[in-house]
Amino acid sequence: MIFSSLALSSVVTELAVRPLERMLGTVRQIALTVFKFSAEVMEGTEEGDDGADIDSSNEMKLLEKVVQKLAIVADLQSANKLHATEGMQDEDLGILSMMQGKNVVDEQKAVAQARLSCAVPRKKALVPTVRLEDFGVSQEVYQSWGFNALPLTKTQRTSLAVFTISRFHEAGDGFVSSQDEQQRLQRFVGAVEREYLPVPFHNFAHAVDVTHGTARLMNIISSESFLTDLEQYVLLIAAVAHDLGHPGVNNGFLSEVGHELALQYNDRSPLENMHCAKLYTIVANPLMNVFSKLSKDQYKEARKNCIEVILHTDMMGHGSMVKDLQMTYQINQEVFSNKIEGPMINGNNIAELEIFTQAETKLLVMECILHSADVSNPCRIWDTSYAWAMVCLEEFFAQGDQEKMLGIPVQFLNDRDKLNKPNSQIGFIEFMIAPFYSAQIRLWP
Repeated sequence: MIFSSLALSSVVTELAVRPLERMLGTVRQIALTVFKFSAEVMEGTEEGDDGADIDSSNEMKLLEKVVQKLAIVADLQSANKLHATEGMQDEDLGILSMMQGKNVVDEQKAVAQARLSCAVPRKKALVPTVRLEDFGVSQEVYQSWGFNALPLTKTQRTSLAVFTISRFHEAGDGFVSSQDEQQRLQRFVGAVEREYLPVPFHNFAHAVDVTHGTARLMNIISSESFLTDLEQYVLLIAAVAHDLGHPGVNNGFLSEVGHELALQYNDRSPLENMHCAKLYTIVANPLMNVFSKLSKDQYKEARKNCIEVILHTDMMGHGSMVKDLQMTYQINQEVFSNKIEGPMINGNNIAELEIFTQAETKLLVMECILHSADVSNPCRIWDTSYAWAMVCLEEFFAQGDQEKMLGIPVQFLNDRDKLNKPNSQIGFIEFMIAPFYSAQIRLWP
């Protein structure tokens, strides 16, 4: 009996206790690494051999914070759906369906039925110094969120797009620094304008609006501190081309009707893939190749980033982008919550800049900048926001008319006879815009 007990104890120790001890030891080391900057937690600890040990009380605090952080990360990873839709208005359901790329009500019904059955300092971009009035807009408006491309003429929009891209960096810097490069950019923007279709919302006016928004956001967040000139240039080129050839219907419609784009791209962001392909078809013409100044390696980097940021304008990736931003904050909370006082560059904390210059985080920031500009209409002044909301809804309604004519399900936001316009905009802001911009505000330097 005693022998059996000893044998059982030995087995339990080897199978359970020792692995647990190793795991706790690993967690302890992770805790020490993760919280190496948290000086306030370490106050009062007595230095042991080589200063490596901490007392048990502080160790428990560190472990508790690690567990809390891991719980937050796990929650962000898993919480990408809203499970309770009962009592929601149709407009809110429409916003959620657009975010997830599927009918959330039908999906929940299917799930319920199944249950029943079984993310070096440089000069800042200069403020424009030429006469913007020649393009139909004042300096004051151009440098604000009151900018509105809708009432401008085609020539004014084209000139503004060229101006925003070419004058973002100081004269002589950037990638439009000669007369030949300026003319090449003008030809490129002209070709881009011709590829945009005369649909109510996703037209060339929207492209100019997003280009302006991208430039403004890069200036506001001091992007020159962690993005290279090339990365900034790529964002501006991607902005003006991000909706090339948009037919005025969404990806869900293309998949529903078996459109050739949905077949070509296997229902995976068919519109965004098409926009990228059209962009590089234009760039293939040497007279319009706005990347001709780049080396081979620079071109590869620019193409990769251009494609990535345009693909991430697909609304189906919106929820994941918000989670990635939230996770970036949670993992680096000690830096972003201003608990660390350290050296600065251009007014920015070096610890923050180290985070933003990491490859994965930098790409997330670039994706976020373009997507933010793309959905920024509710953040503008009232007149501008209202004008864009109306043309956006008109495009939705035009798709709804096609859906009725074809006898296919009419998406929530597309029925002009049923939709409550104010509620649709409130839902868009509540479910998409507010969480998205709230996640950004905590990060940007």
